[in-house]
Amino acid sequence: MNQVICDLDGVIYRGQVPIPGSAEGLRRLVENANDVFFVTNNSTRTPETGARKITVMTGVPVSPDRLITSSVAAASILSDRDDPVLIVGEEGVYEAVRGAGRSLTEDPGDARSVVVGLTRSLTYDLVAAAATSVRNGARFIATNVDPTFPTEGGLIPGSGAIVAAISTAAGRMPEIAGKPHAPMRALIRSRGVSPNAWVVGDRVDTDIALAQGEPGWRTVLVLTGVTTEAEAVLSGADFIVDDFAAAVDLVLADPDKS
Repeated sequence: MNQVICDLDGVIYRGQVPIPGSAEGLRRLVENANDVFFVTNNSTRTPETGARKITVMTGVPVSPDRLITSSVAAASILSDRDDPVLIVGEEGVYEAVRGAGRSLTEDPGDARSVVVGLTRSLTYDLVAAAATSVRNGARFIATNVDPTFPTEGGLIPGSGAIVAAISTAAGRMPEIAGKPHAPMRALIRSRGVSPNAWVVGDRVDTDIALAQGEPGWRTVLVLTGVTTEAEAVLSGADFIVDDFAAAVDLVLADPDKS
């Protein structure tokens, strides 16, 4: 049995549109008894809503315990001294922080930590509140700093653009929880992932970099997300393929089953 660490946006789907061949590819992986974990820097969804989207998009039933999100990674490093938390983000961040037993505040003077993810309801006042908290000494955690986010209509600003605005105004850089950083890596290892796992993703500085920190993990870069063919040549990925279906072919042909 192989274990596969699979990204979602730009690999399985773009926005609300499945990438051609991804549903059949995922079905083939599961039917051949491969163990698949979905590891995403998308902070907007909870593991429950993320699993539901994969199931709807592909027709392959996915359990929430197969998802690890950057929101969960961020929440995992919060401690009692970080209460209360001011959040810049969507449902995924709120639920992860609450699930970690932390309290929330909207008062920049009260916050002892600030957790920032992607939000499509960003306001100037929210940026100002977060920056004020950070400037006053609150712990500053970014779910991820991906600059862009692939959708069916092309690339849109990612969490990194929001984090940059707050960081610029506050004069401080954040701790980063998502791929390829240590908190996400620790969560993946806690699931008992094999030292010979495959990592399939579309972004060099997150997916490929995540695997390059683990000597035995093998990388497959797909070209259906943010990375161009010209950029892929310099990626350092073990394999570069057109799409997820081709990545599945590589995994199923692997003679060194984990």
